[in-house]
Amino acid sequence: MLRQQKRGHTLNIHKVLALVACFVIGYLIWSTVAALVYLGKADRLVTRTFAELQRVSAQTLEQQKAMQYHATKAYVEKVAREDMLMSKKGDTVILFPVDRTVPEPVSPEPTGLPRALSQLITWVKGWF
Repeated sequence: MLRQQKRGHTLNIHKVLALVACFVIGYLIWSTVAALVYLGKADRLVTRTFAELQRVSAQTLEQQKAMQYHATKAYVEKVAREDMLMSKKGDTVILFPVDRTVPEPVSPEPTGLPRALSQLITWVKGWF
């Protein structure tokens, strides 16, 4: 009789150990899956960040080239001639008269159409 109690006690310990082992294995599987999901998100973030870094690096390079061009004498001369209307010594400057009169605004002729429709017609005529 004592042997049967001992055997029953041993079976209970084995059942408890099997249950604990199942929980441990389940936790390890869950942790592994969660870590893989986290690594997938991190990989996508790194890929996105690296692409943005490449784009910003390309923009920086373009801006550095533009800054180098703006520091050249050719650019300074171009701006002086075109934007500031300056000339070099020895250049012949020809000035054309500018007509600064403002034409009178043309008032629209009255039509029997509603205002919105006449504006639509005017807008369409502007395209053609």
